Amino acid sequence: MIVPRVLLVKNLGTFDRFLRVLLAELCILIAFFWAAQEWQIPLYLAGVLVLVQAATGRCGLYGILGWNSCEKIKRKDKNLMATFLVIALVVAVVGSYASIIVTKNIFIEDLSNVIEPYSLTIQSLSAGQGEKAIEEHGLLESAWRAFQEKYSVYRPFAVRFDEEFALAMQNITTAISSSGEEIRQGHLAGALDELQRAEPSFQELQKQK
Repeated sequence: MIVPRVLLVKNLGTFDRFLRVLLAELCILIAFFWAAQEWQIPLYLAGVLVLVQAATGRCGLYGILGWNSCEKIKRKDKNLMATFLVIALVVAVVGSYASIIVTKNIFIEDLSNVIEPYSLTIQSLSAGQGEKAIEEHGLLESAWRAFQEKYSVYRPFAVRFDEEFALAMQNITTAISSSGEEIRQGHLAGALDELQRAEPSFQELQKQK
């Protein structure tokens, strides 16, 4: 297969290539720190694609459309290239650090939204308040369902390498489900015992604080 010459000609200027480096960094940062599993591979591929374009100075679309940005900025401006390199490095470092902190805080906030109804349900069961326990447990189930749906397909960096995370999630799911059955049957003491089985798993998740 013969590749058209127009696709082999360098057609990206310094500034254009720098923007593609930043775009590649953005795609990779989003894929690694923010995206659900189903979006990670497409984002990584997009990042690699524009990074290759930046490295080679060639863009197939530019070639087809006859665009060329090479003349806009002198390629041999070493000071400009050094500035671009520093900016790219700062974006990578600051972007990674900020993503780690922000995604961790979001995770802690989401977990707190589950811990609150969990604690209230425990209190209601301990006090023998059946109707109140049913209400609070319903809120707990809703909060946990939202948490589980989100973090079953997405792992923030704070728990990305936690080998106990999946087991903790499963244990909490089981405890909430079994305690719900006990409450509906009117067995408040049994429900309390079942729900308290989730305590170690919640502590495992809370250690990220």
